[in-house]
Amino acid sequence: MTHAVAIVPAYNRADTVGATVAALRTVPDVLDVIVVDDGSADHTAAVAAAAGARVIEFARNRGKGAAVAAGVAASGAPEAYLLIDADVGSRAALAGELLEPVAQGQADMAIAVLGPPSRPSGFGFVKAFAAHIVRAQTGLTLAEPLSGQRAVRGSLLRSVELAGRFGLEIGLTLDVAARGATIIEVEVAFSHMPSGRDVRGISHRARIGRDVYRAAASRIGAPRAAFHLLASLGSRAQVQGRRLRSLRLPWLRNAASRLPLARWRRRASRLGAGLPQRLRSLRRTRRRRPSDES
Repeated sequence: MTHAVAIVPAYNRADTVGATVAALRTVPDVLDVIVVDDGSADHTAAVAAAAGARVIEFARNRGKGAAVAAGVAASGAPEAYLLIDADVGSRAALAGELLEPVAQGQADMAIAVLGPPSRPSGFGFVKAFAAHIVRAQTGLTLAEPLSGQRAVRGSLLRSVELAGRFGLEIGLTLDVAARGATIIEVEVAFSHMPSGRDVRGISHRARIGRDVYRAAASRIGAPRAAFHLLASLGSRAQVQGRRLRSLRLPWLRNAASRLPLARWRRRASRLGAGLPQRLRSLRRTRRRRPSDES
């Protein structure tokens, strides 16, 4: 049996943290669940404690990286850690599938590849940026480089300095790979609530992108991080452009062909084709017409 501690960073997640904690407590190897309330304005801490978690409360929001670091510092020295987001809910009971390869020594860190999102999420620019950095720096091609659901060997996680805020995951991946550790991805049917495509969702992803850049720049240098950012933005823009052309333009062409404007354009084209001949004919007619002064 592996002694594992689950760390759950939580910010204003009173709606889901209780179910997440209750589910984690059913995982056989998880002997302790630590919820770090990152300055929430709701009842996250009370709900987590009622569900059976050990709770650490921040007086103000300090970000995901600081929350996980506080959980690690308070955990003792377990053989493994589970990092689980507070919005996973009852599906957190599947965390044993993520922990298994670490517990059996097959990997030093296992990253969860989640199921499809419950609603349309972002456009993939930040994830493409993170994937580009990881691939260039480590040779790994990760489907979910920013997944917050991870199992990590205990001594390994305690040996690295965690990046701040949403830079936690990219920083952890780069640091673990730099130590020569084995990283794998595991498909687990977790579910979560991604941010949408409204102003709030776009703002949230912009903050994630900022933190990913900062974490990467502190590890590989700002010029190289900027290069990866520009390269990933260019490649992602091409992908989105091809998708738009394949999905929308045929529909637009068909719709445009049914508009009166299309018929007017065709008529104008026919009129324009014969316009030079008409002008030449008009000029010859005017030259043959008698002068007004005669």
